[in-house]
Amino acid sequence: ELLSPSEPHTAWHGACLCIAELARRGLVRPSRLPSILPKTLQALDYDVRQGSHSVGAHVRDAACYVAWALARAYAPSVIKPYVVMLAQGLLTVAVFDREINVRRAAAAAFQEHVGRQGNFPHGIVINTTADYFTLGSRSRAYLEISVFIAQFAEYRSALIDHLVGVKSCHWDKRIRELCSDSLRKMAGLAPKYLSESVVPLLCTRAVKAGDVAERHGATL
Repeated sequence: ELLSPSEPHTAWHGACLCIAELARRGLVRPSRLPSILPKTLQALDYDVRQGSHSVGAHVRDAACYVAWALARAYAPSVIKPYVVMLAQGLLTVAVFDREINVRRAAAAAFQEHVGRQGNFPHGIVINTTADYFTLGSRSRAYLEISVFIAQFAEYRSALIDHLVGVKSCHWDKRIRELCSDSLRKMAGLAPKYLSESVVPLLCTRAVKAGDVAERHGATL
């Protein structure tokens, strides 16, 4: 109930921390995962704009803690139905989050799952590239690491959709610029999808969007 759009960021933060601590101690039953995982993914994207900045980095960091705790608490057979959605969510945050501590937290959770679960697609290869140090540079994460991960079909559409749906209209101008550069580098990996689905959407948004940041990001 606390992980609801009507609740403030403090409720989201506290709820994620409590779930993570309970899961780490094995006190969350596997039957609760279908309700916990979607909320965790929502928390990974939590970012509420307030004037010239936003609130939510602490919530996203706590959501990474939930994902990390789940890797330690459950057998691979229990996590298996949620592997793709969880891997996509963590890698999206690891390469595209604005804050360095959140990028590194998401990468740590992904690494924990790769080590303990062993069923994350291309996990070892990605771990050797998207590590603590390479993700420290936001530009490198956007322009190099994300493009490397996008070569794998399991993650390509999730990365592109996140750029188009979230980062292209981000309040930070620098994020919008990095978003456009990252999309340009991914264009060769999914030309049909971008030309048929993404470009028409961005063209419409560039002309009709009411928010200046959204229109600027779409134009870029």
